[in-house]
Amino acid sequence: MLRSIIKAALGTNIVVKQQIQFGLNRSLVIPSRSISSVPLLSGANVFQKNNQSIFGYSGMVTNLQNLSMQKRSLTKFSLRKGKRKAVKAVIKRFKRLDWGCWIRSHSGRNKKLFKKSPALRRRLKQHVLVNASQSSLLDKMVTKFWKKPKYYVNDLYEPYMKREEFWITRKRPAAF
Repeated sequence: MLRSIIKAALGTNIVVKQQIQFGLNRSLVIPSRSISSVPLLSGANVFQKNNQSIFGYSGMVTNLQNLSMQKRSLTKFSLRKGKRKAVKAVIKRFKRLDWGCWIRSHSGRNKKLFKKSPALRRRLKQHVLVNASQSSLLDKMVTKFWKKPKYYVNDLYEPYMKREEFWITRKRPAAF
């Protein structure tokens, strides 16, 4: 069945070869045209012609062993005092509002402004609220010091620090 699908996609005869890799026999379907093979994650091959693969993906797929795993540099126990430390990148890039939500500036807001329309440039100046799962993740990445409300003189974010219209974040009783 796979042979007929690839034959229909390429319109040529197909030669089946055996490849032994990692001690496993794998049968590879190689078309008879000049198509280069690209190594995939587990040693199998996807065939390309003119940077267009059979399955519609034109990029090179890298080996999983070469990719580094995602990490968050969160220190749970410091070497000197054994205390938890906040991630500095979170403190620099995000701001926590008093009612628990985090905001950030729009990504790419200063890049290639000459290409962007005036409406898009106006939207890029505004801040973006992060969603609930990102907010809980950011709460885990900072210490309780950064979660406490902070009061600054002439704070630009002061109108956004309260959320009285929502019943969960309301601080005062609702007026009836």
